[in-house]
Amino acid sequence: MGDDAGWVRPRGKAWGNEAQRAVLHAVAEDLARRTQHKVVAIEALRTDGFLEFVAIAGDDAARDKMIGQASPLALDHIHALGEDLAGWRHIAGERLDDDTRAWLDEYGHKPATAPSGLPDGWDPDDQMLRLLENEDGDLRAIVYLDEPHSGLRPTAKTAEAINLEVGAMFDAVISIVERELYGEQLRMVTQARRAIESVRPGLGAQELVGELSRAMTEAMDMAEVAVVATGTVVEGLQAARAELAELMRHQWRRRGHVVVETQRTWSMHEESIETPDALVRLLDARGMGSGLLVPIGAGEEYLATLVMGRAPDAPRWNASEINAATTVAGDVARLMLEARLMERERALNAQLREVNDYRRDMVLTLAHELRNPVSVLFTHLELLDQDPTPDDVRDSLGALGRSARRIEDMVADLMTLASVSDPDNGPAALEVDLSALVRETCGDLASTAAAAGVEVDSSVADGLTLIGEAAGLQRMVANLVGNAVKYTPAGGRVALVASAHAAGGVDGVRMTCADTGIGIAADELDKVFQPFFRSSSAEARRRPGTGLGLAIIERVVTTHGGTLEVTSTLGEGTTFAAWIPAGGPRPPA
Repeated sequence: MGDDAGWVRPRGKAWGNEAQRAVLHAVAEDLARRTQHKVVAIEALRTDGFLEFVAIAGDDAARDKMIGQASPLALDHIHALGEDLAGWRHIAGERLDDDTRAWLDEYGHKPATAPSGLPDGWDPDDQMLRLLENEDGDLRAIVYLDEPHSGLRPTAKTAEAINLEVGAMFDAVISIVERELYGEQLRMVTQARRAIESVRPGLGAQELVGELSRAMTEAMDMAEVAVVATGTVVEGLQAARAELAELMRHQWRRRGHVVVETQRTWSMHEESIETPDALVRLLDARGMGSGLLVPIGAGEEYLATLVMGRAPDAPRWNASEINAATTVAGDVARLMLEARLMERERALNAQLREVNDYRRDMVLTLAHELRNPVSVLFTHLELLDQDPTPDDVRDSLGALGRSARRIEDMVADLMTLASVSDPDNGPAALEVDLSALVRETCGDLASTAAAAGVEVDSSVADGLTLIGEAAGLQRMVANLVGNAVKYTPAGGRVALVASAHAAGGVDGVRMTCADTGIGIAADELDKVFQPFFRSSSAEARRRPGTGLGLAIIERVVTTHGGTLEVTSTLGEGTTFAAWIPAGGPRPPA
């Protein structure tokens, strides 16, 4: 009580409504009659942690001074100075110290009566009170008895008699206070959450606060509800915007709130101030009598303010409503963070798309630039081949031709990779006879396989059809078989099997290409579909390639909505298994 902050008078009349107060006043009058005391007062605990006098019977002067007034919760003097009497605490006047007397002068009321003069007589400074706690031991209210008709101080026997007479009424007071604590709060939170659920998902932060404001204004018993994000310009408050933003940032750090009324503005921890003219004008312009401002934030970051406005004839903001608004502010904070994350994800996706577009354009440009000089090389090689040349020159021309052919293959692979990697150029929605396509492609590669001494066996079911792009699917099959032949030594075998296969309840086609080739190291299996990847194996590097064939296979399968798997054992062979849905790629959810 020595701290100056403890002397701040908290905002009054913040507990309950008139009907609840009337019920507790009737309880206080009944308690006075049953306990044989002239004066009975009831203090209720508010959700903001303050005690408020909500009912006083038998003393008009005390009622005029104290009803609706609140005080900080400070029970030290009760426990230190009071004597326990059957659950009651009696504090004799002579035991009061200076600090406690000052506290009572500020927050209590001393009746204008003289001491009774009786032995063990009641003194005007005496206090008789009981802390009312729920089953969990949480304080809910305090009942005060004053001016006993007997004029005597209480004893354990008289306290026990009082308990027998009115003990059941303690539970009634606790029940009334708890209903106020949670009933109004539940109603407001339920209304707000229904409004929040009605807001369309996937909105950006700015759209979200607008939709939330509209939905909550329509759903809640308020003149206006708004979510005002940091940096938002509010008409009529431009001059005070920085000051108000700092105020709400301060309230977020303290987990407080601000109540704005036409005469005074209150916050949870600071002394009230005269309401600034700008806020008074704003209330008038909006046709409101008061407003509740609750900061919205996450961690240490202040994000926005939840503003609720009431009509001039509406009741004052009570503690449970303020507590409910704080809960709603927490829900809004979660949505704002989700919207912010979604915006960042969209921005990142846009950046990735730009990078992908740039890479695709660069690859296409490079491929086009290479195509012309390669064509010139082939033309001149064909002309030179028509003239008789020495054997050593012919060997050089053959090497030039093979190199030019490799460049031509790389150009074709680059253009194919760029095409199948284009998200705006998905597979055409055309029916492809996959059975015929696979058989034809295997036939085209038969001479290459025979020259390499590799046997190619194919088992293709009839009637396999897909919705997709024939050129991309043909390139995929050609790369699968061609790659298997290239990495299989002479005398080896390649087996291609294509059949109908359903996966996850979706009809499709499964193709497996198994070879008896050199295999892939286990630590390289997760890299083989990366563009330009070449194995570190010396045996693999002896075989010419661009490192694009498997990347093209993976992109074709993925763009058609399928899956691709690879298993391999070094020195024994490799198996690729591709599954593609028959109906084409499914649209994103």
